[in-house]
Amino acid sequence: MRNRMLVVPAAVAALLLTGCGSGSDADDDRPPAAAPKPTGKASGAAPTAGASGGAAAGAQRRTDGAELVYRADGNHSAQNPAFSPDGGSLLLTEFADGYDKGSAALETLALTGGAKPATALSDPDKADVNLPGSSWSATAGAFAFASDRESGHDEVWLMKPGGAPERVTQHEDDSAYDEPTFSPDGQWIVFQQSWDPAKAAAQGASASADPAQDDAGDDTSEQDSLWKVPRGGGAPVKLVDGKATKTDNRQPNWSPKGDRIVFQRRAANGDSWALWTVNADGSGLRQVTDVPGDHTDPSWSPDGRRLVFSSTTGNLPTAQVFVVSADGGAPVRVTDDDGSYDGAPSWSPDGRWIVFESSAGGAEDHPAALWRIAAPAL
Repeated sequence: MRNRMLVVPAAVAALLLTGCGSGSDADDDRPPAAAPKPTGKASGAAPTAGASGGAAAGAQRRTDGAELVYRADGNHSAQNPAFSPDGGSLLLTEFADGYDKGSAALETLALTGGAKPATALSDPDKADVNLPGSSWSATAGAFAFASDRESGHDEVWLMKPGGAPERVTQHEDDSAYDEPTFSPDGQWIVFQQSWDPAKAAAQGASASADPAQDDAGDDTSEQDSLWKVPRGGGAPVKLVDGKATKTDNRQPNWSPKGDRIVFQRRAANGDSWALWTVNADGSGLRQVTDVPGDHTDPSWSPDGRRLVFSSTTGNLPTAQVFVVSADGGAPVRVTDDDGSYDGAPSWSPDGRWIVFESSAGGAEDHPAALWRIAAPAL
């Protein structure tokens, strides 16, 4: 996606380098696999048409048990799946020219056998992009997304299904306000402020209450900050200051209880991402993952006890989907297809399934499709 081009290609390149540098004993260092996938009705059999996380009967399957949910036509790339509040549909971004390339449309996909996605919002030469996780709010009755539809940079927008897009933020500089997700009460939207590397150096250093100005200065392209803004618009509130801490902070997702926000973080210009959480008021920064590898794309289980994310831990050649306790600990591997990049996961509201994007051979080279896999019983 256009917004995540600042994140994913660099991250994927780092993941591939990590894989190339792994030794012949990489398999010995692999993290534990998830519990075997459920096979019977009592333990979570494949849902019937219309059930949460469902896939078409006879859907393509991988050896790890993942099932194909949706593959776009041609070079279109289906990415960023996020469940509707009732678990019966997905919100997704479909790029026109490959992974994170070209214009991007928002679509909704009913999880019934053989269903095709319906276009929610599409503009020629524009990018309308959602984030996996909590981007679709039951209480707000809307989904949040980033778009450059009215400017040369991304702003935060929301839209009710079947309605018209509503702009939430407005700023004048060249930074991007992107990767928005809702608080569980629907009153706030958290987002990241990013800088295009080519434009960041042209910004003069300043210190103001305006996120568009406060993070301007040298190297801000690697020092993204996190903010929250009222759903109805207004002054953003800073939660994590990338420039002050010399860190890069991206892809925030609100917890189901509303008390914490998870995100990925690295040192400015650093190579390795870790998962962190912060309280909803900006206090209580805490690192969750501390094992080697890149850990990205985090979102929450519906009970708020676990996180699902993408990782290369264990010297994996490409990222796979993992889960970990929200309080830290050893990550547990969920997907197992070293020939594909698996990322951008979301947990179904009933806790039974994890949906994710997957690209054969690595996301930079091939369009992604959407898959789902049974959530591990931990």
